[in-house]
Amino acid sequence: MSRRTLLAASARAGVGATGLLLVGCSDDDAEQEAQAQEQQAAQQDVQDESAQQGQQTQQAGQAMQQQSAGQAQSEQQQSQEAEPPAEPSGPSRGGIIRAWLALERIDSWDPHRSRDRRMQALHSLMYQRLIQPASNHTGELTSDLASLPETPDATSYIFALDANARFWDREPTNGRAISSHDIVWNFKRQRDALDAAGSVDPSFFRRSAYERTESAEAPDDGTLLLTTASPDAAYLGSVHASPFAWITSPEAAGLYGDDWRDDPSDVMRNSGTGAFAPHSGDGFEVTLARSDHWPRAELGWADGIVFSSGNADTLASIYQTGGLDIADFPLSNESIEALRDEYPEHDVFERPLGAPVELVTPMALGDDAPDGAPLNDPRIVRAIALAVDRQTLIERLYDGHGRVSGPLPWYLDGWSLTASQLEALPGTSSDRAGAMSEISGLVDAAGGGAAIPLVAADLFEGFFPGAGEAVRSMIADATGLEVELEFRDWAAAVDQLRSGERFCLLGWGPAPTQADPTDDWRRTLHSAGPDRWSGGGNPDLDALIEQMGMTFDLETRRGIAQDVQIQLLSGEAVQWRVPLAGGVQLGLHQPWLRPDPRLFEYAWSTQYLSNSWVDVSREGYPLERELPVREAESDGSE
Repeated sequence: MSRRTLLAASARAGVGATGLLLVGCSDDDAEQEAQAQEQQAAQQDVQDESAQQGQQTQQAGQAMQQQSAGQAQSEQQQSQEAEPPAEPSGPSRGGIIRAWLALERIDSWDPHRSRDRRMQALHSLMYQRLIQPASNHTGELTSDLASLPETPDATSYIFALDANARFWDREPTNGRAISSHDIVWNFKRQRDALDAAGSVDPSFFRRSAYERTESAEAPDDGTLLLTTASPDAAYLGSVHASPFAWITSPEAAGLYGDDWRDDPSDVMRNSGTGAFAPHSGDGFEVTLARSDHWPRAELGWADGIVFSSGNADTLASIYQTGGLDIADFPLSNESIEALRDEYPEHDVFERPLGAPVELVTPMALGDDAPDGAPLNDPRIVRAIALAVDRQTLIERLYDGHGRVSGPLPWYLDGWSLTASQLEALPGTSSDRAGAMSEISGLVDAAGGGAAIPLVAADLFEGFFPGAGEAVRSMIADATGLEVELEFRDWAAAVDQLRSGERFCLLGWGPAPTQADPTDDWRRTLHSAGPDRWSGGGNPDLDALIEQMGMTFDLETRRGIAQDVQIQLLSGEAVQWRVPLAGGVQLGLHQPWLRPDPRLFEYAWSTQYLSNSWVDVSREGYPLERELPVREAESDGSE
């Protein structure tokens, strides 16, 4: 079908935004390009997301005990005793939001080469995507730089760009309009993956995702036509609404070259169309200011957003004196509960920890398996999956701040299994007697076995001392088998699993980047997936995953996802990633901050600071807050 015929067919059909509203999102395909680097990045994320349950608890508690009651704290306490002010009628412009971010971890200002979650948080406020998740929990999509596409057939997508979208009014784009030709250039840059010298650059981590686009054309400045080689239900979410699908300017790539990749010191090296633009930055603080010609009235309420890093021991005291608007990570839940008791009028929220606790148990290798390894028998693998008392583990690791989940975490609405479904399945139900009975039958049928090697990641054990022994004893007591516990470097253990060594690894799994698991399961569960690490396979499971990839209706795809999880938890299919527990990070925020509730969904939600606003009339808001003066402004020049 020619382009002209395709466009005409789309106009006649009148399909698109309505039909694709419920097309789901999927995990970022960067993981296909650099699996080993994913494990390294996951380890860094774990340090950030789980520290509050370990050493930070004592440090933050000491900092709070040492805090003297200053004048600002006294004034804030007095204001809390007064009558609460009347609720404002709605959002208003103005004010500055202050938040904490580990800026020392950011990796690259180049929006196509970055993969760090802290950098993604900053980019999410400065850049736009072609389309974006309406919610990171549900898989629904909504417009961003373009409306949701019309789909005249199962492999064609026609986007209409926002006619008001413009790059920031500064060098190197000087406020020019963005066109569909810019979008095509962005896709080509990601797909070609070349450095400034024209050599292939592996730091373009999402190259394989963009290779799923067979063609990208710009019939005119405001229209984009994309095609795929075959129907691909996860395409829109995986490629164009993924956490790193930012659109930048060709001028910036030409101006900054490979320095954009290598030097994260200068925040002004950004070129986007988002609600906030870079204002100033150093090694300890980055400030963003609202873009002057941001076209969407419902976003970009605050005058600016300031992200600060530093000693985590001081965060509680900074929050107490009004220097931070949000208190959560890296403060421990114990510290948050103490602040909640001190400031009962401050709203408390729960944010799921992104990285779940899991056991990695490679699946049976069949004829290729080495002799004598107990994990060669899928019945032993199944017994191990049933042996861990998940609710007890949540109490042990998170003091009860967590939930039992299946293969998908509980917070992915519509995708994950419900509490009642989990209660009906062995291992995740409260019926431990039933699980023990099945374990006994499995072990007897397998004829017992040799000692089970259990490796606890040393980083994991460092945050949760005694966790390895707790899981070891659960498995040993439930199965009656000997379990040998040892500790290894996390990344090294993953490499050893990949090389074929047979052991159970206790540690953190990767945080899901989006709700739709289709691509992740095609990669890790399907028998033809590149990251299965070992053989096995189940034709029924393969068929369900293939069906997900071809099913465009969101509700139907969610239902298939639940069928996959039930197969895994019921024992119909053996899985090598066994979910155990998911923690919850507590937090609270200042009364003057009016956050979009989606801000607290989980790791990829910082973009919703654009929807949040500040009630500057609220008593206690620090009126002296203002954006720092940039060096370029100090002498009256830009």
